[in-house]
Amino acid sequence: MDISLVLTHDCNLGCGYCYTGAKFRKRMPRETAHKALDLAFGGRSDEIQLSYFGGEPTLEIDLLLELAKEARMRAGKLGKKLVQTVTTNGTLLDAEKIAALYAEDIYLALSIDGVQAAHDVNRPQMGGGSSFAAVERCLHLLIAAGKPFETISVVTPASAPYLGESVRFLFDAGVPRVSLNPCYEAAWDDDALAAWGKGLKEASEAMASWMRRGRTVSISTFDNKILAALKGGLGCEDKCKLGDGFAAVSPDGWLYGCERLVAEDDKPGDRIGHVDTGVQMPKVKELRPNIGEDRHAINEECVECTERFRCSASCGCANRAETGDLQVAGGVQCWHEKTSARIADEMAEGLFRELDPVFLRWFYGRMGIDPELLAEKIRDGSIPLPQLTRDQATIGTVARKRIPEGKRALPVLR
Repeated sequence: MDISLVLTHDCNLGCGYCYTGAKFRKRMPRETAHKALDLAFGGRSDEIQLSYFGGEPTLEIDLLLELAKEARMRAGKLGKKLVQTVTTNGTLLDAEKIAALYAEDIYLALSIDGVQAAHDVNRPQMGGGSSFAAVERCLHLLIAAGKPFETISVVTPASAPYLGESVRFLFDAGVPRVSLNPCYEAAWDDDALAAWGKGLKEASEAMASWMRRGRTVSISTFDNKILAALKGGLGCEDKCKLGDGFAAVSPDGWLYGCERLVAEDDKPGDRIGHVDTGVQMPKVKELRPNIGEDRHAINEECVECTERFRCSASCGCANRAETGDLQVAGGVQCWHEKTSARIADEMAEGLFRELDPVFLRWFYGRMGIDPELLAEKIRDGSIPLPQLTRDQATIGTVARKRIPEGKRALPVLR
């Protein structure tokens, strides 16, 4: 089982969009943490992923490193493949701590919302003041370390106008992979959506530009759409694992289907077990009845949508963020899925036509296909040039009757 350990409820930043609720000094006891490792390594899977989360997990850097070392030892003894990641705001890290994390083979994801204007509007220090300088310092330390890492940027109506500039800034600095996480629960109006769409287009152009210059860079939003198109759709393994092979552990040892659901650990209805008893599948199925099916949102409008085959509306937490229901997608999410798919296809087709070697290697190489041989066969006509662009269904309103009573109305999107 893959496990996310919420090491603390505390944080030194006061991000306006944070879904973890109020911050307070509550750390995970070592006994609870080691029981979480027992849960992770107790299954039959040969591959295990451990994620360290918070609050800000590096407030508990000693516990984090202790657990990571223990996990590596267990994986070695059991012959299991282990992937460990930490999501951090980076403000507490220095070169020594970064080296210690990398020594335990931990993959780092740095939260930075882009250029200073985008970052400061969303991610102030707790109590006020800019956190940008501290985060940028960490960014340059990670780049200097020369190890794989990524950045995570949350997109809000306030930061959307800076999106293209922010992605260029990150790539220009040397970031290899940018993850864009939409804040679906924010109040998106037409102007904000237009700015977001413009920013996504500019981000795709920045990605394509670097590929044409011979450098592999990626943006999660576009990678996911292109890979899904090439594979013929999202497989079950690509969709939300809420409660099914994944659990988040609160500092008190309660299990949740996702770290986003832990929040302040005060909603018993979202709990799916405890480290002392394990995951209770009846609780999982009660929380998300379609967990054993295709896991997609249950909106009637989704049934015949041309983008359903690669739509990410299987994410229960994204659904709940906008509509209050784990199984009901909202209008902003629908807009984003359609818009990002169109932009990803446009970028992909341009790079396909050029037979860009970096692009072919990044996407086809990961699928076990020789990119040079593929390019050769396309040039000699043995294989037709792939076509990704498809008719985009009209982006309409997600039915209001599906929205749980009392939740905010969805915008009409066209």
